[in-house]
Amino acid sequence: MRSATTPVVSVSRFYKTSRKAAFDAWTTPASLETWFGPPGYRARVLSHDLRPGGAWRFLMVDSKGEGFHHFGTFVEIDPPNRLVFTWASEEQVAGWRDEHGDPTWVTIDFVSHDGGTEVRITHERLQAEAARDALTGGWGGSLDALAGYLAEGLPE
Repeated sequence: MRSATTPVVSVSRFYKTSRKAAFDAWTTPASLETWFGPPGYRARVLSHDLRPGGAWRFLMVDSKGEGFHHFGTFVEIDPPNRLVFTWASEEQVAGWRDEHGDPTWVTIDFVSHDGGTEVRITHERLQAEAARDALTGGWGGSLDALAGYLAEGLPE
C-alpha cells in the first residue's frame, strides 16, 4: 500500500510494438542484457527464476567495468499484462529500501493502445526523495534504451 509521504517513481514510454514483445524484452535474460540499464550501464543477468517467488539478481556494469548488484523476488507474472518484483541493492544505496529495511516494490504494466504498447513503471516504498530522483532517471534511461531495442525489430 502506498503512503502519502513515501516517494514513488512513475515513468512510462509508448512503443510501436505488441505487449508480448515488450513483455518478452523484460522477461528474457538475453534481451535484458542487450538493453536494460540507465545511461552508461548495462545489466549482466546473474540469476532469473521467472516465477512467483523466484529470485532475480543483476550486476549493473558501467563503462569502466565497475558494478552494482541489484536483486529481488518476482511477485506477480501476468503475461503480457503485468510484472511485479521486489528490488534491493547489495551495495545498500541510501533510501533504496523501505522504512523497515525491506526491498522496495516495482510494478510494470503493459497497456495496449493506439497501435502499440505503453510500458508503465511504478517503483514504490522508497525511503528518500533522493532515491526517487535517482531511480526516476534510471528507469527513464532504461525505457529509452528499450526503445532502441524494440526498434530493431528483435522481438515479436
